[in-house]
Amino acid sequence: MDELQREALEHRDMLMDVRGVLQTSHGQSLFRYLFRHFEVAGLPELGLEGAILHDRLGFLRAGQSIFKLASEANPVLAGQLLAEVEKENYEKLYRENKP
Repeated sequence: MDELQREALEHRDMLMDVRGVLQTSHGQSLFRYLFRHFEVAGLPELGLEGAILHDRLGFLRAGQSIFKLASEANPVLAGQLLAEVEKENYEKLYRENKP
């Protein structure tokens, strides 16, 4: 078996593991937490430059990678979890800025 095949099998097995984790309530809580704290749907703040911008982009890239992995394992559930996180974020923002 060559390196490419071994990596493909490893990736497939990992996706099956993530799919299994997402089917549990604990796994959904874990991914909801990761989506929230790695700001999966976030963008860098306006005005960032240089090293600070690169650091922020690296952080956001980690969140994007986590979401892509979850989406590949179970796209419907990953999207649903992200939608719930975004809804919570907007509700919090609304409460904080309510007149």
